[in-house]
Amino acid sequence: MTTSGAFRERLFEAWIELRENPGRSFLQALGVMLGVASVLGGFAIADSQRHQAERLFARVGGTDKLNVLPTDTAYQGRPSALQNANLGLRLEDATEGGRLPSARTVNAVSVLRQARARVRSEFADQERDVSGIGADYVAMNGYAIERGRGFSAHDLETGAPVAILGSQAASVFFPTGEIVGKSLRIGDTPVRVIGVFAEKVFRFRKGQDNMFAWRNRIVAVPSLLVAARMEGDDYHRLDRVTFRVPDLTAMADFSKELSSLVTTNHRLQNDFRLDDVAKRLERMMSQADVYNVIFLLSGVLALLGGGMVNVNIQLASLKERVREVGIKMALGAPGREVFMAFMTEALLLTLLGSLVGFFAGVAFSWVITRSIGIPLMLSPLSFVWATALALLCGFLFALYPATKASRLSPMEALRYE
Repeated sequence: MTTSGAFRERLFEAWIELRENPGRSFLQALGVMLGVASVLGGFAIADSQRHQAERLFARVGGTDKLNVLPTDTAYQGRPSALQNANLGLRLEDATEGGRLPSARTVNAVSVLRQARARVRSEFADQERDVSGIGADYVAMNGYAIERGRGFSAHDLETGAPVAILGSQAASVFFPTGEIVGKSLRIGDTPVRVIGVFAEKVFRFRKGQDNMFAWRNRIVAVPSLLVAARMEGDDYHRLDRVTFRVPDLTAMADFSKELSSLVTTNHRLQNDFRLDDVAKRLERMMSQADVYNVIFLLSGVLALLGGGMVNVNIQLASLKERVREVGIKMALGAPGREVFMAFMTEALLLTLLGSLVGFFAGVAFSWVITRSIGIPLMLSPLSFVWATALALLCGFLFALYPATKASRLSPMEALRYE
């Protein structure tokens, strides 16, 4: 008999044995089902939350960004002349940062200058945060123009008195819907509305409030308008500078050069910090990995417990099949063939238990993700991990019963009552 033919024969005999003993087979496969369902379910829940987090970062402009933010500096005693000469984070840092040798990987630079001002229209009068922005701010923060136009290069270079409103701000200051071209007063500065941002909506879970509601309140103007005209700041100080670096492998080199440049520009004062968004997301994702390990361990424990039960049931069933094994060996079947027959039966049982465990794990994951209001994500790697662990445990726990069966004496087996 060929190797493939012998394998098919063993597989057929294993299937017959399992089908004729459904109760015993179910008990043997129960541990496998629970273990596979636990591993698959745990991975699926963690993957679903990770996917939602990635979607969140994508909606705010992506993870390939490096932020430069000012920090408060505490001085001991009176500040020195060098410290007093430090002008803080300003437009010069953004401009020179984009010219660094390692900045060839930078494809966008965004600046932000914030101010608090009284905003008035013919319909409303409110205190609002006003965002002075640069050319790439809109795209880098996931905004899109719904009506009107964005800022032109001339608007940004001259600090033109123009504004773009978020959807919430537009509905408050111009409830009639006629917005583009209308006048608005920000502090003592009259501006003309040239556009409206599309509404930004994101809910991490169903039923949750819109996480981007505050972004729809934006009142955006050119950063130079805020710095020079509203704040009287000739140095164009900023609250944030953001560089987009699509090649994340180049982020470390650019960060080092940028840190050195900004430190030099700030008179050797450590009054800023760098925020690598990709690393921040990676740290968040590493917290989800803890849950992966917990569910993996629970699955392994279930498989180990099921494996121990499996060994005992196989040893008990071996006593019932001693004469059957003796007849096979008396007819010329070698011990290796008996060993392979028992291993085939154990692995077939493991695969069938894994299949049922897949359905149980998916159902468990669907119930959990639905209850917390996030879409279910299933990774093929989760199925691979669950199957590999089940097969490994099934193989190891089948070794002893299969070895014991293969070493039976044919004469003693035939005399066994």
